[in-house]
Amino acid sequence: MKNRMIMAPYRNQIIFTGLFVLTAILFMTIGFWKTVLLVALTAIGYLIGKMQDEKRSISSIIASIRAFFER
Repeated sequence: MKNRMIMAPYRNQIIFTGLFVLTAILFMTIGFWKTVLLVALTAIGYLIGKMQDEKRSISSIIASIRAFFER
């Protein structure tokens, strides 16, 4: 519990550092395009899971993504 309190202000730094280290390792081991494909397929899987969890249709999720990019 005490460690969580100490590390709480650095939560995002720790998460994103870990993600970028993992991405760098993937780039070095399997290559750029395979890593891009892996990230894209993971994002698609996340969106499908989110759609199922929230009982939303694919069109409502696509509309949300479009609204995000049209800001």
